[in-house]
Amino acid sequence: MTRFEADAPSDRLALVVDAIAAHRARDSEGAVFESDRTTVRYADRTLRIECDAAERERLNALLADFHVFKVAQPETRKAPEGVVYLSAIADPKHAADFVEGLFRRVYGHDEGYELRVVRV
Repeated sequence: MTRFEADAPSDRLALVVDAIAAHRARDSEGAVFESDRTTVRYADRTLRIECDAAERERLNALLADFHVFKVAQPETRKAPEGVVYLSAIADPKHAADFVEGLFRRVYGHDEGYELRVVRV
């Protein structure tokens, strides 16, 4: 990866695709995406997000549009309050579309928000 931030929609999608591909190629611990105080973690085809009750309702609406993504809480432990794990069995492009939806539709970021990859 050569760039770690983007603020245009197409650039953000490409950034997420590149970060997921790099994570998979390196077999790293995961990729972490941030904007403002919002953090989304991707590892082993699982997304970890934090959300309040209103964001959770918006997440449920987003999940209705992305049928391959499912709530998948860890089997070995209970997730802390407000933490949701999502099964992300999808190619990097579809995962990027979903991550963009998280930041825009669930967290309410505007079209020009800056997305950063802080770990790959």
